[in-house]
Amino acid sequence: MSRTAVFERFQSGRRALAEAIAALPQADAVSLPLLGPEAIEALIADSQSLRYRPARPVIGEGDKRVWQDCEVSCAVPDDGALAACAAALDAAFTDALALLTPPPLTEGFAVNDLIVQRYPKGSGGITPHRDHIAYRGLISVITLSGRCRFAVCRDRSGAEARAVAAPPGWLVLMRGPGLYGRTDRPFHFVDRFETPRVSVGLRYDRRLAV
Repeated sequence: MSRTAVFERFQSGRRALAEAIAALPQADAVSLPLLGPEAIEALIADSQSLRYRPARPVIGEGDKRVWQDCEVSCAVPDDGALAACAAALDAAFTDALALLTPPPLTEGFAVNDLIVQRYPKGSGGITPHRDHIAYRGLISVITLSGRCRFAVCRDRSGAEARAVAAPPGWLVLMRGPGLYGRTDRPFHFVDRFETPRVSVGLRYDRRLAV
């Protein structure tokens, strides 16, 4: 089987994805199994060929500062397993959204932004933050390897933190602005890295929309 053919069928189908999307206005974030061992292996192999840079250790100012302890790569080639996975997930979202009435999104949506992040064991992770407001509709994170705590919370202090399952092969979904008319974004963070972690963020950045 080719490295891209393994994404022709996800472990959670369009109905499970639709149910997860429908739960987001109340839950802020949900997770579900997505990838089998072959798909994970293909993505890890692809991720190892990328060039990484250290993430900016601090972004924002004052009480909006966010600390990051990871490496990132945004230069994902369009002919590998990562791009194939993004295209397959985008198609799965299209099918899932079509099952929901009323339509959850009133603006366009397409996975057009990929970022791969690597965290060492014992990493400080990323402190509570909200994704950029330009990331619309659905925010997706797929864990490829490693174990940590992925959590949503009430504010930048991490109050009322709720862990969301994110083992290897699982998809974490969060709501972005525009989903079911919501304009707010959930605070979330990652910490407690038991082992080195690799994850892939897949989002719709309306700044990149043609």
